[in-house]
Amino acid sequence: MDIIVAAYCYKGMGKKHRIVIVTSTTGRWIIPKGQIEEDLTKREVALNEAWEEAGIKGKITGKSKDFSIDHGGLNLWRIYPVKVSSLADDWPEKKFRKRRFLTPADAAGKIDNPDLANAVLKLAKKYQSN
Repeated sequence: MDIIVAAYCYKGMGKKHRIVIVTSTTGRWIIPKGQIEEDLTKREVALNEAWEEAGIKGKITGKSKDFSIDHGGLNLWRIYPVKVSSLADDWPEKKFRKRRFLTPADAAGKIDNPDLANAVLKLAKKYQSN
């Protein structure tokens, strides 16, 4: 089982809680994610993917949470909570991706992978009150 490192990028609390989703290379809505890199910790990979795929600079605000997600085969997704501190107008993969800030429910509705949508909703329960 492969390990995917991902970032649950969020801002705001309560009813103002929003998360970032981006389009994948195939146009599907997902959260920023990537593969483990030998020269980076998993935390660094999560922050790097948030920057490359969504133009987000932020801070990891808690422990990662693992989810089994069927994404072309069953994978373990290690998702880190990243509180957004700044949002760039230009970022490395802007030409290839769309980015949206949405409520967790709206984001889950756009994500067509049920496992990933459920992971987002579970994370939202914890981080919308932080």
